[in-house]
Amino acid sequence: MMLDTDVVLRTLVDAALAGRRSWANVGDLAWEARAGEKLAYKALSRPASIGAVTKHPGGGFSVTDPERVLMLLAARRSLSSARRTTLESAQAILPRVPEYAIGGTRAAVQYLGGRNVIADHAPALVYVPEAIALDDLPPGETALVLAADERALRAWETGFTSRAQTYADLFAQPGWQASEFRRALWRQWFDVDDWARAEAPGD
Repeated sequence: MMLDTDVVLRTLVDAALAGRRSWANVGDLAWEARAGEKLAYKALSRPASIGAVTKHPGGGFSVTDPERVLMLLAARRSLSSARRTTLESAQAILPRVPEYAIGGTRAAVQYLGGRNVIADHAPALVYVPEAIALDDLPPGETALVLAADERALRAWETGFTSRAQTYADLFAQPGWQASEFRRALWRQWFDVDDWARAEAPGD
């Protein structure tokens, strides 16, 4: 399970990657992340201290470096709470749960155009509601099943984890396959610096 401050960072990065970088106030971010306003202020303190978030003199703030905010999130991510099982067992759960989300390399494919041209898949990541019992899953190494709170599953309405969550999970997942997909996402999102985009002809 992610800390509430990490949920705030995830919300911030997902919005930035979708093109929304400016916020009128911290309360709006807290509401969107479904977190307390004090926690939102706490989550912003580190990215603000390194210049990845800039506060406006008249109020509000902007994400000036979404890459570094994403790195802060990814560095804190852990998959230690995941239930390791077989892919077949993980797939068998899905028809029995009200909602779920697919993460890891399979989610990355969706953000890379929908066709896998990167590498073999790493073990699957599957998010299910917190109330689902996972103790009866047989041990295995081809899938990781994780609990997600309702706010996350509701936000991941496409059936895949969000961009920021996908990247953070790949950062935390061992193996060369996860690294290959993570690097591909980085190239798509950050290979061209913001200032280079701004200086490009026609921008």
